[in-house]
Amino acid sequence: MPGQMVHLAAARAFDASGDGLFLVANIAPDFTDSRQIKDYIHLRTAPDRETALRELRGAIDVNNPFELGWLLHLFADWRWDTDVIPSFRDSYTGGGNWFTAYRAELGKLSFSMYRDEPWSREVWAKIRSEQVTNALRDLQKITTVLPVPLELNWYRERVIATHERHRDDTPTLFTADMAHDFASETAERFKQLLIDD
Repeated sequence: MPGQMVHLAAARAFDASGDGLFLVANIAPDFTDSRQIKDYIHLRTAPDRETALRELRGAIDVNNPFELGWLLHLFADWRWDTDVIPSFRDSYTGGGNWFTAYRAELGKLSFSMYRDEPWSREVWAKIRSEQVTNALRDLQKITTVLPVPLELNWYRERVIATHERHRDDTPTLFTADMAHDFASETAERFKQLLIDD
């Protein structure tokens, strides 16, 4: 997974004027700390993840901003897991476990983007808007086949608090330029997914 701010960068690259429900859905699938649940939600347990993404695209309403944002999140994770993680693992020359270093670097990238991106405050204001808070309180307003949890308001606030706590962290291996390139390319490929048969 690319981290919350990279997800939001991809969301903005796809639709810079996306509303709060679209944006919160781009972080929502990471609501759980359970690896088993997270892998299921992210379609990592599917025999063919790309096919599973295409099937999910056909099962949801892509005109619903929440469902579209959720699908974009899963698509970005698939691309990150396929392209970025193996590259990091194969090129890592630091000491210790590559995955521990990767997770630390990923967090620092997201924290630094939260601090430095000129659009960060506006995006988080939309995510914290009354519209989103009310929708997340009354999930019946979000008609979906997706496994939307009841804890999304709590999760949203946890993500913000974590980013505020670590806002001075700076990555040494991942760069904002890399994140921007990934976000732009992901948005373009996602557009293709939406029109492909």
